[in-house]
Amino acid sequence: MKWSWKVARISGIDVSIHLTFFLLLLWIGIVYWQNTQSMSAVVQGIALILVLFGCVVLHEFGHALTARRYGTTTRSITLLPIGGVAAMEKMPEDPREEMLVAAAGPAVNLVIALLLWLWFNFSPVQLNAEGGLTADVPFLYKVMILNFMLAVFNMLPAFPMDGGRVLRAAMAMRMGREPATRRAAAIGQGLAVVMFVLGLLYNPFLMLIAAFIWLGAAGEASSEQMHAALFKSTAGHSMITQFDSLQGSDTLQRAADLTLQTTQKHFPVLVPGQSPGLLTQQALLQGLRQYGEHAQIQQLSLAALPCVDEHEAMETIFIQLRGMETPLVGVTRYSELTGVIDLENVVELINIEEAIKAHRRADSSRLM
Repeated sequence: MKWSWKVARISGIDVSIHLTFFLLLLWIGIVYWQNTQSMSAVVQGIALILVLFGCVVLHEFGHALTARRYGTTTRSITLLPIGGVAAMEKMPEDPREEMLVAAAGPAVNLVIALLLWLWFNFSPVQLNAEGGLTADVPFLYKVMILNFMLAVFNMLPAFPMDGGRVLRAAMAMRMGREPATRRAAAIGQGLAVVMFVLGLLYNPFLMLIAAFIWLGAAGEASSEQMHAALFKSTAGHSMITQFDSLQGSDTLQRAADLTLQTTQKHFPVLVPGQSPGLLTQQALLQGLRQYGEHAQIQQLSLAALPCVDEHEAMETIFIQLRGMETPLVGVTRYSELTGVIDLENVVELINIEEAIKAHRRADSSRLM
């Protein structure tokens, strides 16, 4: 993720802090100073946030390490002002596995809260009359309460919280993943409407949470739509077969002409005895500025063209296109380049598959 600073690598997973997280710390410090005019209160407030977000990291590792048991890799965990984000390749297909992965994060927070509760049983603390998280409440007691609140909040039955994924997994056991996602998203958006109304009446902060839930539910439904479209499609079925390629001896002018005459922006470059290279539009423009239009393509330092077999699943290719930040993937048949795939191609496939499914659902409704 851009604007992130890597601070550790634990169990093969990079842990990073987004720069905006430091703005949160600054804001917390300012709020504590305005309310107390005490530097010790400012330090304690910032320390509480740091410990809380340490618990958020453990929460995300709960997801990541449980997902690893079922063959899903997590590339990184990034701390943002709104919480932690684990960059998983995908959620497990089996609903029971997905349920365990989703529940693992809140379970970590509950374990932390339980351990602190047991510790306080041996060292009782006298709370103030209101029992709130005020300055006279012990630091670790605040950590215990906040972990319990994190677990409860994350188990709300609405995307993008973990409870939404648990709900989807439970329904997927009976009706399949795609319809379960649509229903769970609808439930989540219904909850968002209720929270928005409560926010209007009582607490405006609930309106912000409602917007977060509404957008998260819509995003999950869209993501599942994409997953369903790509899951059964292969590269050979979906690849672009009518494409232009270039030779290493071709000039940059030739590449520029093809860019203008066709809709293609990135080109495989074929050099005898070598793996295909990739001439991106950015590399072409840089080459024109540096060498001029009469230079040969082989003069440029080209990246290799990532290639997949024609039987590779489209979902895997989509992950590659996003993860490697490459604009083009080659498709091979018996090691010969026969097609290419780009993100626009993937979007077209998703739109076509969704249109076909919408027609089938309409037919099914009419028959009922």
